[in-house]
Amino acid sequence: MAEDITEPSVPRMTLFISGPFGAGKSTVTHFIADELAARGHEVCTILLDEIGHELLACDAKLRDILVESFGSEILKSDGQIDRSALAAVGFADEASHTALNAIMHPPICARAVAQLAEHATADYCLVETPLPFSILESTPGHGSEYLREARKNGCVIVVTAPLELRLQRVIDKGFTVDDACARMAIQPDEAAYRVDADLHLENNGDLAMLHHLVSVLAEGLCR
Repeated sequence: MAEDITEPSVPRMTLFISGPFGAGKSTVTHFIADELAARGHEVCTILLDEIGHELLACDAKLRDILVESFGSEILKSDGQIDRSALAAVGFADEASHTALNAIMHPPICARAVAQLAEHATADYCLVETPLPFSILESTPGHGSEYLREARKNGCVIVVTAPLELRLQRVIDKGFTVDDACARMAIQPDEAAYRVDADLHLENNGDLAMLHHLVSVLAEGLCR
């Protein structure tokens, strides 16, 4: 008898929320989740950065690969990954950043796909990603086809802001100027995010203005 293979369900509506460092995508994700929930909808939120942090803390095989690639200086005294040390070497130059992404992206995408399938019956699934959707969907062998199907049942929302404002925001969060500039220099430029966008939010005002924009966006999604 042939094995019965069931394809994982794609969520009813998936919103991929992306944008460069400091643009405000986390705030937008939080606002959208609140607005949709306030309208009575079940919302699942998936944060790719949070998945990455969980994998660094719990996946011993991944930890070994990172140490082999970047050296034992990325470890703390207890043997856990020092995320600051890893970021320092991973954002040092384009080659290091490419190597770090090649190690981290596949398991992050695999975990995100599993979570999306698990919450496929939610009214809305929000996926906050620091990566342009074109990179997210092209990670080979780790659910890229699933992500493309999920995008068909949803949209890509890109959050942008002027460089000077983004830099000030991340400095206000505690990053040094050098660290912030290094991360921004290595990330894809704004055009790489906008090329994938179905919706674009320019976050160049205060939180009240952003909240208003998100409220209008949520109202449109719920029609």
